Amino acid sequence: MAADPFSVRPARRDEDVVVGELLTDAARWTIERGLPNAWPVPFPLDSVRSQIELGEVYLALGPGDVPLATVTLQWSDPRFWGERPPDAGYVHRLATRRTRGHEGWGARLLDWAEDRVAERGRGYVRLDCLAANAGLRRYYTGLGFRTAGTLTIRELDYALLERAVRPFGGGASSPSGVRRP
Repeated sequence: MAADPFSVRPARRDEDVVVGELLTDAARWTIERGLPNAWPVPFPLDSVRSQIELGEVYLALGPGDVPLATVTLQWSDPRFWGERPPDAGYVHRLATRRTRGHEGWGARLLDWAEDRVAERGRGYVRLDCLAANAGLRRYYTGLGFRTAGTLTIRELDYALLERAVRPFGGGASSPSGVRRP
């Protein structure tokens, strides 16, 4: 069986609505299942637009260049992680199209982000999620992330997670099973 086509590229200015829909759908899906959710519904497009302008928002494209997931990759995150040396990339707003969520697109996108972090010579991929969302924390720890701390913002408790970066270009299998070049 051939692997699904998978490509990632920066989101364009005219794709703010697509990114917003992916984020809104993920938030609705979480709420419908009674899981803790920190994202607004609908997701505010002004926030998406500003991060697209900064070149931090990416779309993962599947067959036919259909947007299947989005991620924001930043090079600092003082709000959640405080002031730190430039040793990590910070993943935010990872969301997959819910009709395709079981296909591993989130794990593939995390591996893609890790490659970008490795290309910059940084040692960690860091992210956060609501501490009360045990399922999401299990998902991330199953992909090799470890809890590095907790943080409370506006009465919400967040788990801070990180994963050490594998050397880029080594051809090793990633935690998602995707063979890396």
